[in-house]
Amino acid sequence: MGQLIHGRNAVLEAARAGRVLKIYQAAGLGHDPRLEELAKLSRVEVVPAARLDAIAPGVNQGVAAELKPRREWTLKQLLDTRPSLLVALDSIMDPQNLGAILRSAEVAGSDGAIVPEHRSAPLSPVAVKASSGAIELLAIARVSGLPSAIVEVKRAGIWCVALDPRGEQYAWDFDFTQPVCVVVGSEGAGVHRLVKERCDARVKLPIAGHVASFNASAAAAAILYEVMRQRAFRSTSS
Repeated sequence: MGQLIHGRNAVLEAARAGRVLKIYQAAGLGHDPRLEELAKLSRVEVVPAARLDAIAPGVNQGVAAELKPRREWTLKQLLDTRPSLLVALDSIMDPQNLGAILRSAEVAGSDGAIVPEHRSAPLSPVAVKASSGAIELLAIARVSGLPSAIVEVKRAGIWCVALDPRGEQYAWDFDFTQPVCVVVGSEGAGVHRLVKERCDARVKLPIAGHVASFNASAAAAAILYEVMRQRAFRSTSS
């Protein structure tokens, strides 16, 4: 059996993206428009709830799906799409945070994400579920090293901006209406020194309380919202 994911939203987004081979659904589920749409998008096998729990242990919401192999993007292929917004993840080791950040990236209209092959949580079923299936909709390039990837992104004419609690300027002072790659680091170490040095700018979010910084996924959502805000303002004022 190929890679499995579970959860109604995650499976639905994967089906919409054309990544599902087969759906397993527990018998006796109540009415849900998501289940009706799944039945139209892919082949559904209704199985006893105990069998589904064996196939997809945990909180599966009565639905699991076997996926087609994920398309492997190279960084060059991603840059050839002429993206206007990318998100790069530096040492995000928690699959829940990884999925949440990629969900925010997709909601914000990101054209893709850059994830290192090492020092990163895998694109596992846990991450897929945390992203509510957004991982299935994003072009994701795996790279051997983020510092060298930042150099390639800059050569493509895209500004690289690190989210850093000690950044030189607030996020709203940077012009996010231009093509940009937002670099998000882990909660502990943040963006690594060499990656920060190769970025064009380091921006911060204001902190009013006593805790030193936001959760990584919350910080990513905040800065991506600022990107959306600036671009929406530009489009309405032009």
